[in-house]
Amino acid sequence: MFNKKIFNYVAIILSFISISFNSTAQISDNFILIYESYNKINQIEEIIKQSDNKIMRKYGVNKKYLLQKEINLEPTKHFIGYQIKKFNDQRLIELKFNKDSLEKFFLDNSIPFLSLKGKVKIFIGVNDSFFSQSNLFIYENELFQNELMDSQLLSSLNQNITIEYEFLESYPISSYEQDELLKDIANSERGNWLVLLVNRFDLNRWSIKFPKTSSIYLEDDIAFQNYLLDQILEEILDYDQTISKNNYFITFNENLSSDQINNLIEALSSSSDILNFRIKKISSEGMQIEYETYLDELKATELFKALYSTIT
Repeated sequence: MFNKKIFNYVAIILSFISISFNSTAQISDNFILIYESYNKINQIEEIIKQSDNKIMRKYGVNKKYLLQKEINLEPTKHFIGYQIKKFNDQRLIELKFNKDSLEKFFLDNSIPFLSLKGKVKIFIGVNDSFFSQSNLFIYENELFQNELMDSQLLSSLNQNITIEYEFLESYPISSYEQDELLKDIANSERGNWLVLLVNRFDLNRWSIKFPKTSSIYLEDDIAFQNYLLDQILEEILDYDQTISKNNYFITFNENLSSDQINNLIEALSSSSDILNFRIKKISSEGMQIEYETYLDELKATELFKALYSTIT
């Protein structure tokens, strides 16, 4: 049974959290990580200044919403520091941003945000008509492979979105062939997917095409990483879906220990999906929490199932 001692313990924890959240001048240990390719290390200042898109991607924030409201995120105000991290054989720049100040910025400006998680399959085709060798000449090209690996790693680290690649056996040259390809994939795939087509535009430039969204870009090199990550986010996120704040209640049973309650409150405080929460009632039946979130009821239930399994 929840006794007075437990009640006071919870009150002390909440008071401490309230004080911490109101200390806006302090540098928090609660941060988010954004990763960039190591070959951009010489442009570190520009990378920090231009991290707003990646931060918004990580939180699932609609960039168009900020532009319409003329709101500027100003990443440098939330920046903590950076270091070089190695993942297997890949070196990346790890940027740290203050999670508390970012989420306060979103809340103060009434900007909907949520945590992303997803998976997308990328069908890749490369036209070999300009080369004396087969498609493998391009597929095995170091720059091409680095673009694929960096996109896969950055998408997983920055957006929590898993990328799976599948290479097309033949390149769809005509618009008719591309339309037929899209129809075939749509009929066979149940999840999120995209088609990436790489072709020579002329002797000096490459064409990077995403026929599903009718998007095409021209590059001097085989550089498609940024375009691919943008396309993936558009595929995962439904920006036309109305995002609204929801209030829910959840009751935890009376068997939670002091440590488990502490872990629970810390988890709620650090979650980007929970906007606000409070202890509504403590009784013999358990501890009831009221919380506010942009998640729908099903996703909110899944979130708390995951939290409960973590603390217990």
